[in-house]
Amino acid sequence: MRLPKFDYRRPERIQEACAILLDQPCAKLMAGGTDLLVNMKHRAETPSTIVSLKALPDLDFVQKTNSALRIGALTPLKKVYNDPFVAAKLPALAIAASSVGSYHHQTMGTIGGNLCQQTRCKYFNQSKWWRSSRPLCFKAGGELCHVAKREGVCYSTYCGDVAPALLAFGAEVILTGAHGLRQVPLEEIFSGDGKTPLKIGRGEILTEIVIPNQAADGFSTYGKSANRGSIDFPIVGAAVWRSSSTGESRIALTAVDRKPVRARRLEDFLEGKQLNEETFQAVDGLVAKESRLMPSSIDSLSYKRKLMGLLVQSALSEARGGE
Repeated sequence: MRLPKFDYRRPERIQEACAILLDQPCAKLMAGGTDLLVNMKHRAETPSTIVSLKALPDLDFVQKTNSALRIGALTPLKKVYNDPFVAAKLPALAIAASSVGSYHHQTMGTIGGNLCQQTRCKYFNQSKWWRSSRPLCFKAGGELCHVAKREGVCYSTYCGDVAPALLAFGAEVILTGAHGLRQVPLEEIFSGDGKTPLKIGRGEILTEIVIPNQAADGFSTYGKSANRGSIDFPIVGAAVWRSSSTGESRIALTAVDRKPVRARRLEDFLEGKQLNEETFQAVDGLVAKESRLMPSSIDSLSYKRKLMGLLVQSALSEARGGE
């Protein structure tokens, strides 16, 4: 399949890239291109302008400071999971980054691109020929969400691997725009709207991820279930972090809703509790209530609910072994 025609821009300064986005609201950013280019070949996305970020300087780094670990948005996933500090102290992130796609995806794909990827749906992520057999879905420019059977909504699902690990760490992101920088919790950039999954200001670009040092003081892991191991997007993915000093737990899920989800009710339940069999038995019922599952993939909702519980239980069992 060939790409559609588009205007290609390769700015060398971040402010130049922001200016292009302000001038052309329909332009799309491209980092590694592993998500966007596939959608363009399928004609699911047809932007008139592509703004490549590859020439922007100083956005490919993993840097430890006194207060945080800072990762540039253009840092390849391979570089993230090969970093000694990440591998030793933040294993959930290392596992998540190394589980994205194939080795080629990990070499080309960036951590910022993985966070900002499009939501997915069995009615959207198809060829133009396949989609022509029915009216366009709302995400692709039509009126009806074929998943919800309603007009004006989109229940496509966020399936990124890296986001839940970073959410469990309490990470923040730096957004750069024409008027400077702002640092916000990672959770705030996800809109929960399947059609427009990112809540980033017009002309803004995610340039850095900031992980507080507290995240290194504890156990963490990430688990996913996929049809073909690491090659496929997760059917369900779950990240767990548990503090070594306070016993606080943070749990985040992917591929279960229109955005990555913090399992806050489950976190509250685990507060002050020992990780034992009685606690584990309650996990299934609680974690199933943390998201609004919709049939946007070929997997049944009952199967996904079961996986949610199993993955979280498995991670908490690992955490118990490390205490």
